[in-house]
Parts: sequence; C-alpha cells; structure tokens
Amino acid sequence: HFRPAHRSPKDHGPTMSDHIVLKVAMMCSGCSGAVERVLGKMEGVQSFDVNLETQKVTVVGTATLAQVMDTIAKTGKAVEIWSD
Repeated sequence: HFRPAHRSPKDHGPTMSDHIVLKVAMMCSGCSGAVERVLGKMEGVQSFDVNLETQKVTVVGTATLAQVMDTIAKTGKAVEIWSD
C-alpha cells in the first residue's frame, strides 16, 4: 500500500486531499501576498490558488476548513466559505 510520508499511522482521516474554496477580502497585491505567505507555511496544505480579482482562494491538502480559515483570518482579512 502506498502511504504518503507526511501522514502518521495514527491519522484516521481520508488520505485523499480536500478542496477548500473560500472568499477572502483582498484589496491589493499586498493583501493576496499576505494570504499566499501564510498558506505557503501552513502544514497540511499541498497547493493553493489565490485570485485577487475574484477574491477566491482555493486550497488543496489535508488541512481542515477551520484550520485554513483561522490561518487566513490571522492576516486580518475577512474570510468566508465560497458560495456560488
């Protein structure tokens, strides 16, 4: 069985990655840059896409929705779940 190196045997969650899509209030490239910096350092984030124009942030990884929202909120940006 293939097991990604970053997961320990005590993890009971699904091994597949989750897509988390959020709306983040970003007014300038400095705002989106701050969001990119915190996501880049966050554990459990495999990849992310920050779109300043649509204020849409997509995160792929094993981090939970709450963890991602808390991390982005620490930048001072308003964050909410994306709704179509």
